[in-house]
Amino acid sequence: RTCVGHRMWGALKGAVDGGLHIPHSTKNFPGFKAPEEKGQEGEYDAEAHKDRIFGNHVKEYMEMLQEEDPTKYEAHFSKFIAEGIDADKMEDMYTEAHSKIREDPTGEPAEKKDITYERDDDTVKASDGTEHVRSNKITLTQRKEKVAAKIAAAQAKMMEE
Repeated sequence: RTCVGHRMWGALKGAVDGGLHIPHSTKNFPGFKAPEEKGQEGEYDAEAHKDRIFGNHVKEYMEMLQEEDPTKYEAHFSKFIAEGIDADKMEDMYTEAHSKIREDPTGEPAEKKDITYERDDDTVKASDGTEHVRSNKITLTQRKEKVAAKIAAAQAKMMEE
């Protein structure tokens, strides 16, 4: 079950703002306050939602970390720092991203990486040098035989004791 502020609601908000007609209510958006008493209506604060969209919560976290723990700040936001983005430039970054999306909403497909995979029993080797361990699928009869062998081994061990 989704909760208030879940990113799915952000996607819904983006789709609705983009012009799609999707029946929805604002009670799951960030900035919605549930009613204090039954029978009353809840409050939706659009400004709080806008702050969330433009990364104000991240900005506040950046500022807090920058003051309290600079090493953790540098570790958490290293890519932002490398791009020259600090807490004051967060809203500009999102505004620029939104304007670029409005200019050309068709996304460019990502380039395919020319990586080939070779399987050697439980090991999968990629052409880029990485290795992964993946177990092979076994049939139902193989699985039953494996279970029977484990049971027989456990029974034999119990007989010895």
